[in-house]
Amino acid sequence: MDFVIGVDGGATKTAAVILDREGHVLGRGQSAAANPFVVGWEGAREAILAAVTAAARDAGVQVDRAQAMTWALGGVERPAERQKALALAQTMVPGVPVRVENDALAALVGGLGVPRGMVLIAGTGMIAYGRGEDGTSARAGGWGYALDVGSAHALALAGLRAVLRDGEGSDLPTRLRTLLLRALDLEQPNQVIPWLYAADRSHAEVAALAPWVVRAAAEGDTVAADLVAEAADVLAALVASVARRLFPGEEDVPLVLSGGLLLGEPFYRDAVAQSIRTQVPRARLFLPYADAAVGAARLAWEMVGQTLEPYPAPSLDREEGPWASESRNVFTRELDRRSDEQVVGLMHVEDRRAVRAVRAVLPDIARAVDAIAARMAQGGRLIYVGAGTSGRLGVLDASECPPTFGVDPDVVVGVIAGGDVALRRAVEGAEDVAEDGARAVADLNVGPLDTVVGITASGRTPYVLGALEEARRRGALTVGVICNLPAPVADLAEITIAPLVGPEVITGSTRLKAGTAQKLVLNMLSTATMIRLGKVYDNLMVDVQQDNEKLRARARRIVMEATGVDVETAASALQQSGGDVKVAIVSLLTQRPPGEARERLLRSGGRIREAIHS
Repeated sequence: MDFVIGVDGGATKTAAVILDREGHVLGRGQSAAANPFVVGWEGAREAILAAVTAAARDAGVQVDRAQAMTWALGGVERPAERQKALALAQTMVPGVPVRVENDALAALVGGLGVPRGMVLIAGTGMIAYGRGEDGTSARAGGWGYALDVGSAHALALAGLRAVLRDGEGSDLPTRLRTLLLRALDLEQPNQVIPWLYAADRSHAEVAALAPWVVRAAAEGDTVAADLVAEAADVLAALVASVARRLFPGEEDVPLVLSGGLLLGEPFYRDAVAQSIRTQVPRARLFLPYADAAVGAARLAWEMVGQTLEPYPAPSLDREEGPWASESRNVFTRELDRRSDEQVVGLMHVEDRRAVRAVRAVLPDIARAVDAIAARMAQGGRLIYVGAGTSGRLGVLDASECPPTFGVDPDVVVGVIAGGDVALRRAVEGAEDVAEDGARAVADLNVGPLDTVVGITASGRTPYVLGALEEARRRGALTVGVICNLPAPVADLAEITIAPLVGPEVITGSTRLKAGTAQKLVLNMLSTATMIRLGKVYDNLMVDVQQDNEKLRARARRIVMEATGVDVETAASALQQSGGDVKVAIVSLLTQRPPGEARERLLRSGGRIREAIHS
């Protein structure tokens, strides 16, 4: 009988299979952990030998008659580690060809049946791994139990920290305190510390606590939900990193979800899948058809020139679904049955996710600021265009720029579908007319020095698309601030800023997370641009308008902070400078009269730091 042997050696257990030429499993065996970075090389050899011997016994074959064998071992990737494993294999099965691979490749092949695509493993440890058609590979994560994120070990440690913080009163009370203490047969949170640091404490024992964290999150516990949501988002970000490197521009990328935590905890799997669909919309998600041990055996057949037929892995995706912000949120199902504390807690968890989503697009925001500031320095304008919540946010940001930065109201402009009446009352249908958006841009006589920022959570609002098309036709810079990809705005705008916040607390209510993310982005666009234009010195708003006593007092404090003088000196300098904060500061710091300070500011384009040293 012709057969090969596949071995999957992980941090918790080792599995071995005997596979015939048709891909049928003839026998299985299991033993203790074989990850050499957990149990050492000799421990790995003993575990593999035990699992292989058990599988051969189950199949009724002799190990030394195998056509080939693959060892898929967690963390074994560098040449020196592979050589060490191969040397051990030769002492165990001399004469049998042995291939050593990372366990992620075996999980990919076991999951999809072919060595192409991506796999996300989350068990005791984790890794995101992919392999292209040409055999090139990429990975993210898989840093070992002490550094991994999104794994059972990492999630369990986060849960234990939450129990300790609950005990100290330094964070919200959490159901994890009851669940984890009961699971460990402990009475007080501080007993967690000696339990964790016991000399014989294994990583598997710690990781075994992760399901309790997941179950508390599923029940609506705020602290646990926050831990699970962050873990899911980080795992999705690692998948996105692999997808960008290996499959740029491809429409569909198969991704198999594997590992004990993902496969054993449906809520965690759903949470991670939701994050992946948000951050990597072109990923097609699958459950594994077979395990990594079978994948290792298929790789063994590949080594001796035998190609097995691929098999259809079970898909987690519907043929067609709504874009992310219109999908139902895994964390807020049965929201109407939650307590008030749980409702506001879950809203807070989702708001934190919106902030994390903005972090991912900071380079895009910076690129937009650079382009906007360059145009505004030559007399251009910043024009926000949106509908509904997005339009109101644009108008709000624009209206705050004159009092904060002293710019003319016509320099930063907010345009909303339906006009000013839409600021207070929804104007139904206003967002659906692309021609009205184009007309609004034309009425502003937009030109090449202007920037038009289209704000739309969906990325497909006709009013905004019309405005951007007209702006491009007129040579203006176009920027899209959206919360979904792919989207028509992303295809149209020269710069796209897309914080992918995912499903809302209430399905489709993008005034929530999407609105929060958009507000944060607009804050950065206008503020950073004004800093570039010299409207800020140090961290002081030196172009503040002094329209009331509060703002006049603020102007005096700004002069005092910038120069170190007392209040009387600051007030006198402002009076001599005609109320101009910048002139007063430059005059005091250079010990020059206000007239000369004003000349220096003119030469420096209003930038105090340059005026001081000119």
